[in-house]
Amino acid sequence: MKPDILSLRTLIVASAVVLLAMFELPTLFPSAFSDLELMTVDSRFKLRDALGRGPDYSDSLVHINIDNYTKQASGQGLWPKTTYAELINRIADGGPEAVACDIMFVEWADTAGNEELIEAVINAGNIVSPLLLALTADSDSRLSPSALALDINPEIEPGNAPHASGVRAMPMGGIIEQSAGLGFVNMVPDVDGVIRRVPMVTEFGGRLVPSFFLQALATYLDYDLEDIETVDKSQIVLKRFPAGLGAAPRELTVPLDGQGNLIVNLAGPLDAQTYPQSYSAWDLLQSESQTDFSGKLVFLADISAQNSGYLDVSPVPLEQAFPRVYIWSNAANSLLKAQFIIPIGRSVAMIIAIVLCALMLLAVLKFSTLGFSLVSFGSMLLYAVMVYAAFVYSGWLVPLLPVLLSLVMVYIITSLYRYTQMERYEGILEGSLESYLSPTLMNRIKDDPDLLRLGGTRKRITVMFSDIVNFTAFSDEADPQEVQEVLEAYFADAASIIFAENGIIDKYMGDGILAFFENADNDITSPERAVRCALAMQGRAAAMDRDYRAQNRFPFALRVGLATGYAKVGNIGPSQKIDYTVIGSVVNLASRLQGVGESGSIIIDKDTHFFVKTKFQISDLGARELKGFSDPVEVYALENPST
Repeated sequence: MKPDILSLRTLIVASAVVLLAMFELPTLFPSAFSDLELMTVDSRFKLRDALGRGPDYSDSLVHINIDNYTKQASGQGLWPKTTYAELINRIADGGPEAVACDIMFVEWADTAGNEELIEAVINAGNIVSPLLLALTADSDSRLSPSALALDINPEIEPGNAPHASGVRAMPMGGIIEQSAGLGFVNMVPDVDGVIRRVPMVTEFGGRLVPSFFLQALATYLDYDLEDIETVDKSQIVLKRFPAGLGAAPRELTVPLDGQGNLIVNLAGPLDAQTYPQSYSAWDLLQSESQTDFSGKLVFLADISAQNSGYLDVSPVPLEQAFPRVYIWSNAANSLLKAQFIIPIGRSVAMIIAIVLCALMLLAVLKFSTLGFSLVSFGSMLLYAVMVYAAFVYSGWLVPLLPVLLSLVMVYIITSLYRYTQMERYEGILEGSLESYLSPTLMNRIKDDPDLLRLGGTRKRITVMFSDIVNFTAFSDEADPQEVQEVLEAYFADAASIIFAENGIIDKYMGDGILAFFENADNDITSPERAVRCALAMQGRAAAMDRDYRAQNRFPFALRVGLATGYAKVGNIGPSQKIDYTVIGSVVNLASRLQGVGESGSIIIDKDTHFFVKTKFQISDLGARELKGFSDPVEVYALENPST
């Protein structure tokens, strides 16, 4: 049974408040909620990697790594510039299209090897060098874009990209002059220290400065920075951007996170299977043959443990220690493959939450408690599965926790509201029914409200009809207050006796009582319980008669009729007036039987006699003509009912 007692307006208002609160909590408590949400992001990366659904890594990207093996084999923990120059020359001899050198050669007091290093950069002709900018407002740098040869870069509208206030570190002047381009290498980790995103461009002195990987791609593809359109911090359009060397140009829209950052679409953890074109610098230097790098974009970096103290290794979703140069190359790969992580904004997540919460509200109004719970938890599970599937198969990064927390909280408040309303309803129900239902049946109804469903059920029952002898005459002569007192005393005692035998009082009919007794499953116990109840009521009537006679009041006596048969039992009647009652000829039979008897008698029918004849003393009164019955009815009387 699903009573319409829930206030839809109250639930909607409460749910709306919860939704707003859940979506604002990450803003109010960013550390607590951001960490949890970011953990779910990492789990999505790991699931995708486990399923082998990561993006393909371009074979145009090559890594030359100054790794632990290189440092140990060279016997030099700190390389002189001449060794770097030798390595750059060796790479240049392989004919790469561009070399992204993620090593910053700053102005040193020791100038030894400067000329050889600058000469190597000149010889290569395609070196992209790193630049570290100040992305906060506390920089006191007075350098202008022209001092870094960035004045040739396109102008950019302030506010469309993160602003750089100055320069924190830059290569030596000769490197700046001879590099094919400069790209900033700033990476800002998330609140948990993990790198998941990198800025695409920044604005410095009104000029567009590309990120290190973007400048490397521009040099590799001979791409004009003038074709970069910074729409806002959520989107950048690369006009006429080729997908590779010799590929036809196209317009590439790059989704950003709203802060100007590209979420790095990691191809996988650092292993030879994911990044097959990764070479140790020492092997390259010692090789007798020249490695062919034609048509390649080469990333050169120091990834040795010795250099990890310079923040060239960071945690990423797939690993705790991941070389930053591979973060740059993965970002470059995203543009080459046009495979992006697409952040879905909070507005879309809120719309999804509203739809799912509306579904839950509909469920609480239409379904049972179990159905509501299944719909609610099913919605939460379905949303979580969809979030992970959207990331694994489409790269959509949909907020998880704000929606899940909203659903959980709406479920809790809705459940509490439903519980309090059901408690109130059950209180009203119990107060309405306890006057005529036994405690046992009340408990059954609480456990299974469908017992009260409209229409009732056909059952075999025993009906009892009791009536006070000559009560009409007494009512005409006695004071109304005395009549009320007699009835109240009798009805109270009768109800206790009926309930003690798990009987149900159908109705009080003037001075009469119509009650019935149901059977549990296939065990026919109602006739015996009805007989015991009738005997107890006659015993109580005899006691009341003795008391009344001692007080010179009218004699008190009952007539009781019992009949066993099939009847429809349950909530019966029109919607305007529904009663828990019984309908059937057995009810009329019980009424006629009590009329057959004398004062203090209990008259039963043939079916009742069949079930109790071995347990009680019974007299056969023969067949009687009863009003409303075409054939004579065999009737029986219990002997000594009032003793």
